[in-house]
Amino acid sequence: MHLGLFPLPLFLLPGGVTKLRIFEPRYVRLVKESMASDSGFVLAMKDGDAICRFGTHVKIVDFETLSDGLLGITIRGISRVALDNIGQEEDGLWVGDAEALENWDEIEGAGLLGEALENVFEAHPEHASQYHDEQHFDDMLWVCQRWLEILPLANNQRQWFLSQKDLEEAKQFISLLLTEEKI
Repeated sequence: MHLGLFPLPLFLLPGGVTKLRIFEPRYVRLVKESMASDSGFVLAMKDGDAICRFGTHVKIVDFETLSDGLLGITIRGISRVALDNIGQEEDGLWVGDAEALENWDEIEGAGLLGEALENVFEAHPEHASQYHDEQHFDDMLWVCQRWLEILPLANNQRQWFLSQKDLEEAKQFISLLLTEEKI
């Protein structure tokens, strides 16, 4: 699927929700085209001047005019994608072919990881506010994906997690971090 790419230092995984302010003409065009075709776009990361190989296909779930007159959109992660044939159009908009990667399997019971994330959401309501009634602290997949979004990871680490075939590495990584933090 050929999609527009939005390079940001933001990490969003399937089920993740965030708000963006749109002001550059190329991204206004991206939003218009995405909404007209309901195709979404890819939230991508950059490594220097190059677009990284993995990203997240997102859909626009809401939009608004912000108090400063700019366009505000709310996006939700749909799937992890591998990117190929990346290039730029005349106005500087990045585009590429996005191939959806298989979603990680859901695992019931998040235990301590879910409890710790719930505590983070209570202490930092800005994280929780995006999810309203969609908080699933007992779902290991949802919990690990939210942890990966909020942890201060380098782009190469984020790319590595995006490329994984299952949830196991993320679960072990987060468990280790939380265990070390308590020591």
